[in-house]
Amino acid sequence: MATGHAKNVANFETVVITVTALGAVYNPSQPLIQLAALQTKLAAAKQAMQTVDAAEAAKKIAVNARADEFADISALTVNVKRAAEVDVNDAAFTADLVSIVRRMRGERAGELPVDNPATADIDESKAKTHSVASRGYDNQVAYFADLIALLKTQPAYAPNETEMQTTTLDGKLSTLEAKNNAAKTATAALGSALDARDAVLYDPDTGVLKLVKLIKAQLARKPGTDSAAYQQIVALDFKRS
Repeated sequence: MATGHAKNVANFETVVITVTALGAVYNPSQPLIQLAALQTKLAAAKQAMQTVDAAEAAKKIAVNARADEFADISALTVNVKRAAEVDVNDAAFTADLVSIVRRMRGERAGELPVDNPATADIDESKAKTHSVASRGYDNQVAYFADLIALLKTQPAYAPNETEMQTTTLDGKLSTLEAKNNAAKTATAALGSALDARDAVLYDPDTGVLKLVKLIKAQLARKPGTDSAAYQQIVALDFKRS
């Protein structure tokens, strides 16, 4: 929960408690700041904050799940390329695969590192290179789909390893798409929750900050600026975070 927004809600609750304690003294004609309306607004503000908290948690879970699912995709595509290089044994086909692998890994043409067998303790294939392509999740899904489609054009591609067979790769693609879409959906849901919270707290006509200004004006009239209720509410800090 964002501290600034939470403070505004907590302070607004103090305002509602304060004017409630005034009893019959607090009797505004403006419907927006009548006691029942204030209690409804406070409940809406608390609910909006809870919804944001839940949406933030859901987004974190979905984003982490997506990252975990994509974590091995680079190594998998490199191994698939290596398997096809042996099974298909066609230089042009291998070059096409290498192009896709480079795009997935965000590498420049001609800079795809290879493991040097002379250095057993170092895997040069994991060396960092200059990124020139977007490695966004949508792009990675698209590139992976391209890779599978290309493999399916070659009947000779028939690795013994289950994880590199096209049927398994199809399943992996489906999971990648699902995790990516779940993360995007959770992100959108959080955006909607934030907008709803901001509407409750900061709408220029009906938001909490606007209501507090009206309440201050009401209390300045009765019971007056010297009253404890007015002084207590004026001392509270409200600001858009």
